[in-house]
Amino acid sequence: MAKYSFILRFLFVGGSTGFIFLGLTFGLVEGLGISALLASTFASLIAVSYNYLLHYHWTFESEADHRLALTRFLLMGAGSILLNGLIMYFGTLQDTFHYMVVQFCAGLAMVCWSLCLSYFWVFKSNH
Repeated sequence: MAKYSFILRFLFVGGSTGFIFLGLTFGLVEGLGISALLASTFASLIAVSYNYLLHYHWTFESEADHRLALTRFLLMGAGSILLNGLIMYFGTLQDTFHYMVVQFCAGLAMVCWSLCLSYFWVFKSNH
């Protein structure tokens, strides 16, 4: 079980990242009256930074150079956005499925994508 505990850490970091993102966005909009766009943008920057640092130091205990790991992490994120867009586009094209069913499937695909790339590529050192 200990060998695969990184999966539990990965899921915890992902879930807590979502909580931080949504909480910050809500708090900034409702509590401080900041525009939703600005609040969401700021919350995204904080959430992505938190996500990267926890995955780097805790989930994968990486020894990779930060410049390399961060570049790979951002490329993985861009690929995740593209994957989500493609699944949402083709999944809703014919109105066969409710968009939230498609989004759920896209979310699962993005989690699998991120877990695999993080484990096998993003946080691997070159030693």
